[in-house]
Parts: sequence; structure tokens; C-alpha cells
Amino acid sequence: MSLRTGSVRALKVALLSATVIGGAPALAAAQEAAPPAASQDNTLDAVVVTGFKQSYANAVRAKKNAIEITDGISSDGLGRFPDLNVGEALQRIPGVQINREAEGRDATINLRGMPGEYARTTLNGQSFAGPALLRDNQGSPLGAFNSDIFSAFVIQKSPMANTVSGGLSGNVDLQIAPALSRKDGGSVKLSYEHNTLGDLNAPAATLSYNKHLTDDLAVFGTIAYKKENFRRDTVRLNDYKYLTSAMTGLTPTQFNAAYGQYFSPTACASSATSYCRSLGQALGLSQADATPYITSNTGSKATNGVWANTAIRQYTRMNVGKVWSGSAGIEWKPNDNTKVGLIGFSTDRNLPDTVQYFLINYVAPSSNPGEGTVITPTGAPIQTNDGRYLYEGYSFANMNGLSSTRLYSQRQKSDGVIGNIDWSNDKWRLAAALSLSSGSNASVETSVDVVNPTRAGGNGINGSMSTGLDDIGGFSYVTQSTPQNSLGPAGTTWTWGGKDDPVSYYNNGTSANSSIRLGLEGSQSYAKNELNSVGLDGERFVEWGPIKSLQAGVRLEREKYVSTGYRVFGYGIQTSKISPSMLTTSPFVGDFMGGIAGNYTKNWQTLKIQDFLNAVKPVTVYPGGGLSPTGLNIQYAEDAYYDKNFTNENDINQFYVQAKYDTEIFGHGVRGSFGGRYEDTDNTITVLDRKTPPTDSIGSPNDFTTDHYKNKYDFFLPSAIFVADVTDDLILRGAYYKTYVRPHPRQYSPATKVNPGQILNTGLSSGSVSVYDVSVQIGNNQLRPYMAESFDLSLEWYNRPNGLVSLAYFHKNITGRIASTTDPSILCPADGSTWGFGALSWDGAYCNATSLSSATKQVHVNASGAYNLDKPTTVEGVEFNIQQNLDFLPGFWKNFGGSFNYAYTRSKSPSIAPFPGISKHNVNLIGYYETPKYGIRAVYNYRSDYPLNANGTYTGGARSVRARGQLDMSASYNVTDSFTLSLDVYNLTDSSRFEFENDRRVSRWVDYDGRTYTLTARATF
Repeated sequence: MSLRTGSVRALKVALLSATVIGGAPALAAAQEAAPPAASQDNTLDAVVVTGFKQSYANAVRAKKNAIEITDGISSDGLGRFPDLNVGEALQRIPGVQINREAEGRDATINLRGMPGEYARTTLNGQSFAGPALLRDNQGSPLGAFNSDIFSAFVIQKSPMANTVSGGLSGNVDLQIAPALSRKDGGSVKLSYEHNTLGDLNAPAATLSYNKHLTDDLAVFGTIAYKKENFRRDTVRLNDYKYLTSAMTGLTPTQFNAAYGQYFSPTACASSATSYCRSLGQALGLSQADATPYITSNTGSKATNGVWANTAIRQYTRMNVGKVWSGSAGIEWKPNDNTKVGLIGFSTDRNLPDTVQYFLINYVAPSSNPGEGTVITPTGAPIQTNDGRYLYEGYSFANMNGLSSTRLYSQRQKSDGVIGNIDWSNDKWRLAAALSLSSGSNASVETSVDVVNPTRAGGNGINGSMSTGLDDIGGFSYVTQSTPQNSLGPAGTTWTWGGKDDPVSYYNNGTSANSSIRLGLEGSQSYAKNELNSVGLDGERFVEWGPIKSLQAGVRLEREKYVSTGYRVFGYGIQTSKISPSMLTTSPFVGDFMGGIAGNYTKNWQTLKIQDFLNAVKPVTVYPGGGLSPTGLNIQYAEDAYYDKNFTNENDINQFYVQAKYDTEIFGHGVRGSFGGRYEDTDNTITVLDRKTPPTDSIGSPNDFTTDHYKNKYDFFLPSAIFVADVTDDLILRGAYYKTYVRPHPRQYSPATKVNPGQILNTGLSSGSVSVYDVSVQIGNNQLRPYMAESFDLSLEWYNRPNGLVSLAYFHKNITGRIASTTDPSILCPADGSTWGFGALSWDGAYCNATSLSSATKQVHVNASGAYNLDKPTTVEGVEFNIQQNLDFLPGFWKNFGGSFNYAYTRSKSPSIAPFPGISKHNVNLIGYYETPKYGIRAVYNYRSDYPLNANGTYTGGARSVRARGQLDMSASYNVTDSFTLSLDVYNLTDSSRFEFENDRRVSRWVDYDGRTYTLTARATF
């Protein structure tokens, strides 16, 4: 066999057979397990601190005989994973990137150039219900589990036909070693975590015990507790806008003289750059009305406008709660041919006291002089690489000031049992597995805003700001007067804002007359998973030439996802119990951002939100409405009620057949497998459909009815893998396979939403013809899974005992990605009667409701929808890995070892944007020194910059994240044979996370976590 260097790459790999039905552990160095013999079903590359040399050796030996392409990590000799969480540990593997956007250490990951939702999470090779996901593009929150209950984590990259399907980028298998494989005895582990940001501490403890009751019957149990008490600080520069005459408080003539050189003298054509801005736009005038103010100065330097940041947020998130995780099992071997096992697991990550503290100030200009925010830029603007000119800073007056405190309770749960029976002899292997599990996830936000609004005559919030461009150390934000926000004097009378402003209360009757607005609202999101499955497998060992076994199996799986969601508003609260003392100076102003954020403002007030909510509840129920689980009124007119209350069920039947072969070709050993998997799915969606448009912004539960939608689809998924022994120490692997992943249930919006209200479009109306818009969001109840056809190649050189150099290439063609569209040429059916608009026609630009239009009136139907793309997205990558130890050297040099890996990933699509959150380049450098008495490991991770999707209430253009590196270290010392001390330090480089818009000097978002230290003592008995 030969390899063409121009078309083949190779990767760091290991093998785990997914035919293991909830049984044997996959690792050669499983947590507290006796080292099993290497086999084709137990393989991975291990990343460890103590005991890593043996783990590396076992992994390399097993890898050489492997079929599937997998990677993994095992717990070290201390019964722990030497990283802050599971996600941090998995990112040491080529092709894995952790999502640092997650503020709460959720430990979600991206795999092989795709977001987390494209991967499938399994437990001991079986599907199970983890914490339910609350949004798309989100991977499984691995931070919901205490890693101490697991023995290993394996990433299956190229599946065989018997592998559980649903992972397009791969399967992430969480592994719990069965009872008979464990050594008798127990351990106690006590840990103490210190976070430098906020000087916060958190204890943790784990107790485990394993016991062979007889030679053939064993039990085990592990229980782990961890307090969570950590913080993240953020500076957000939410929005950049071009200067206007209203924003600067200048007359048209003055504005043109000062800033006209940056604006186009003519109207910007629709084909012009997205940043083109005309003087007329800046003056708030039509082109004709702006013409008298145009001079030779206008547009003399640029036509993209001059810009400044107009929204500043200082933000701290306090994460407070606890995690309880446990696992237990029993395994019985009644005879040499049979094993029966049962493993149970449970985790509950509960952070009820997590709070988000925001200081949100923004520019609110007004065309009426003296009524809006006025800014005066300072210094000279710089030109960014997108053609805009940008002011770094300015002084301001009458800035809108808001203190927003948000109780942001989080809870993630998962529990279940996996049972298995395995029987085998020289000719047959039979297996059965049962998996019963459930999971849930809740994200409950209750926000209270105290606002000092921009108003005529000024609100007293004056000062200056500077973004610092691409240096957070140059950030400056100074405000007067102090305090910026208050709840007014004791005894303030608060007036509800009414049906059209239901979240607000005012301190002087109306919005126009008030100096304080109090807002109470929130988003409450809940999801539950249920997953039950049963599988039967049979394998017949044969000697039919190269064919060594035939294997087949069936699997029945039932999934149920129940989503619930609300927006809530502050009607009926007990305002008389609000006290001015509930609003105090932020406790974070002394060490915000660890001091790296330059001259941040300390004029920041935050609410004692638990005291506030306890005081104002219980609330009065809004007439005809109802209360959410937190006891606040539900806002039924909001899309959250429409979109987030549904049930999505899948009944899945699966059947597979595969053959394993082992032969020689031209004197070279070749082994592998080929086969296929057939699956059919019955999908049922039960969803709310609005039958009556709301008459106000509150709505009613009586506006809705329940609809049911059914879908059915099936797939055949082929798989073929080969492993060729080019020489005794050089192996070539290849794989071809098809996989798929279902869309996240919350990507479905099955019911069509029609807003029949006709809204005057002043931009299109002219002369005697008035143009009105109506909107339709077309239901997408027939979305199909994403499919991928994949090819992998891997070349591995075992250059010396326990050493490895590997190079891998993968290529995936993905079809069926979901795209949104508003194209009227696609979404303008001739018959719009089902939407209530009668006949429709497309005139080449707009979809017209002809029956509602006349000579003086046009009604445009603006439809939107989502569909599966036929055009493929291509994802490909290269993964390089070197793993060596130096035990062949003399003296202390033999204790050194380490690894280096590099992954390059790219994606492209002719119809849709590339995947967000994916770096093209990812590097890990690991070095260790280990003796029988002590060991130390250093790990450096680097990611190149990557694009993001805009989300939440974050406005402005698309963002990217700047390249980032982080150094972690771990050390351990064996005080005695049964007592060990260890110290882990995370983010020694004190790295922050920096987002920008197009140009790094257009900074948007900087996150700071500080360093984390964990001291651990572990005793065995």
C-alpha cells in the first residue's frame, strides 16, 4: 500500500468498539481499574499527570491493533482528570475546541469544525438523556457532571455500523468502568478551589468504594460534591453608530463643517458598501433637503461616515451553587461465558443564586435640542480596515443610565440506569442492553432595571469614555453625578406603565414626567428529556477467507423533549415594600476585571435582587392571565410563549449488519469492517398555534390552540473502515461513512405565525399610493436531519516503543443544514388564503396581496421561513500529533515526556455562512516530568481567531474572537503509598477573551476570569 502525500493526511487516533453494550470500560488505564489486556475494543490516547507513562504505553499498544478512529482521555493515577472541567480536558485532543463564550463553565465543546449540537453524547456506548439543551448550536453541558464519577471520555470520530447514530461530527462517550474491572478498596478526596477574581473559594469532596463480594460478583459506588463559587467580569461595547447632527448637538451647517468630510455628498446606492453613509442620513434629512448643506468639504476624506461607540456595559456574573454527582453499579459473572451488569448515574448541578449585574449606559440622541444625549468626540479619528473612521473617545452629557440586576438561576440534571447482558463462546457473542434515562435544564432569568433616562433638561449623567481600541488597559469610563441610579426617597409612589408598557413602573405618574423608570421582566426557559432504548446484538465468528465475523443487531429508541418557556412582566407587584436601601454600590467596583480594564467607572449601583423579589411578591394575577413557576405574570403576546411551549417525540427503529475482516495483501496485513445501518423515525410535534391575534402587548392564554404535526423519514448509513500494516511500525487507516444529526427541537417552529395588522411603510409610500406591510413566519414542521458523507485517512508511525507520530485528514460533505430566507420569489404562493390574505402575486420585488390592494393602496406580504439546504457545506481538516516519552535516555532525562498536536479546520458553503465559533488553527503543547514520588505537567493551548453569531440583546455587526493562548499546570506528590497531594493551576497566563468587529481596534467584548488554583488531598484505603 502507498500513500499520496498530496491527498492524504493522518491524525492522532485510538479505537473503541461501539458494540460494547454498556459494559466493559474502554480504557487501558481506567479509574481505579485493574489494567485490562489490550484489545480492539479498548483503545484511546490518554492525557494524564500521574501514571501517564503507563497510560501512553497501553494506548499505543492497543492503537496499533485498532479499527475505528477515536481519541480519548483517562483519569490519572489520582482518580481525577487534571483539568478544570471535562471540556477543558477534552480540548487537549486534536479536533476539539472548548467554547469559552459559555459564562458559567458549562464546558461545551466543538468537534471537528462543527458546533456542539453536531456531536452525540453517549454513556458507555449507549444513548442517554443528558441535561436537555435550551438552544441550537449548543453542545452538551459537560460541566453538569462532576468528572470524578467517570473513568474516561472517548471521542469516536469514524463510526462502525454498530455505533449509536446521531453524531455528525462524532460521538462523545462518557465512560464508567464496570464493577468487576475495578480494584477492591476505596478513596477519599478533598479539594479546595481558589479563584483569584473576587478572592472566591469553593470546597469539593469525593468518596468512592469498590468491593468484590465474590470472585464473580462486585459492586462499586462513587459520590461527589462540589461547591461552585466563581465569577466572570466583562466589558461590553455593545454598539457603534455613525455620528449625526442630533447626536452631536450641532446644526446641519456646523455638522458638515466638523464631520462632513467623512460622509457621502450623494445618496448611498444599494450596491454600495454596507458602511456607506450620506450627509443626508447624518442630518436626518432627505437627499433633496440635505443638498443646501453640501460643500466641497463633504465626502472629501471618506464616504463611510465617522463612527463612535454608543453603548457601554460593565458586567459581572456571579455563579453560585453546587453540583452533586454519583454513580453506582453491580456486575455478576455467573460463568465463564456470561456477564450481567447494571450501572446507575445521577447528577444535579443547581446554581439558584447565580446573578448577572449590569451597568448599561447608552447614547439616546433626540432631534429636539436639549432632550437627548449629546457627545463631543475627542482626538482625531482612525481609519479601520472596513473603511470607516472611528473616534476612540468622547465626552457626553445626558447619557441614558441603567442598572440591571438579573437573578439568573440555572439547574441541569441527568439520571438513569444502563443494564447489559453479554454471552460469548468460541463461535458466538450475544449481547443485550437496556437504557432508561431522563434529563432536564432550566435557565430562569428575572431582571430588575433601575433607569435614569435621558430627558429634557438633562439627567445628570455626564462624563467621558474611551474604548481603548484594541487594548482593554486603555479603556476609560467616567461618570457624574454619584450615584448614577437610585430608587428615589422612601415612600415613592410607583405607577404601572399599563398594557402597552407592562414591564415598567414610573416614579411620577407617566414616562414623560418621571426621572426614574423601574422595570421588572424576565425570560424563563425549561426543557426535559426522556430517552429509553433497548438493543440486541449478535456476532458469529467464522473463517470464511478474509471474513472473521458477521455481526447484526436491532435497537429501539424512544425520545421525548418537552419545552416550556415564558416571558414575565411586573404587573401586580407590591411596590409599597420597595426600599431605597435595596440599591447599593456594586460590590465588584474594587477589583472589577482584575484591574486590567483601565479607568472603569465605580459609579455603579446594583440591586439586592433576592431582597427585592421577596418583598414585592406575591403579586396580583393579571385579569385573564396566569403566573409562571416563579410567581410572576406571564406575557402571552411574547414569542417565547408561542415558540417555547411544545413537545417533540421520536420513535426510532434501527437495524445494522456488518462484517469484520483480517487478511494480507501483497504481504501486508489488512483488517477492518464494512456494513450498514438502517434507521426509520416517526416524529410527532405537539405545539401551540395562535388562533386570535393579541389585542395588546400582554395577550391571553385563550389566544392559543394545540396542533399536532407528524413526520416520518428513514436513512441507510453505510460504513467501511480499513487498517493496513504498511510496515511493522507504519499503519495506514481509512474510513468512509455516512452519519446524521437531528435539528435541535427548538429550531422547529411548526405553526405558521400570521400578523395581519397592516403597518404603513413610510419609506415605500409616495404620492397617492400608500404601502402597507403584513408579516408571516412560515412554519417549518418538516425539517429533516443534517446528513454528512465523510472520508478519513490516518497515517501512524510507531517510531519507538510507546512513541507515536500521526497525521490525519478528514473531509465531510454536509447537506440539509437549516437556512432562513425572506426571499419573496420563494415565499410568495399564488394562494395566500391560508394566511388570510387571498390571492398573492410577486412583481419581481415584492409579494402583493392583490385582493387587499387598490389603486391607492398596496399591501406587501413579508414572509420568512426556514428550510433544509440541498447545497452542501464542506468541512475538512488536518490533525497532526506527536507523542513521546524519553525513557530511553539516562539519568533524570528519562522522566521527561510530552506531546504536541495541531489541528487545522476549514468549512465553506455556497449558500450559508460557515459554522460560528470555530478556529482554523488549534495547538496543544504538553510537557511532563514524572518520577515514582512526584510528577508535574504543563499544558499550553492556543486557538486562532474565529467568527461568532450575534446573540442575546447584543446589537451591532458580527463579531470575531481574537486569538488566545492559555497555560495550565498540574503537580502531584505521593506523601505515602496511600496519600497524595496535588496542585492544579489554571490560566497561569491570566488570559482574557477579546471580541472585535471586523477590525481589532473596533473592540466589542472583553471577558476576564482570572486564575484558578485547586489543592487536593487524596487517600486510599
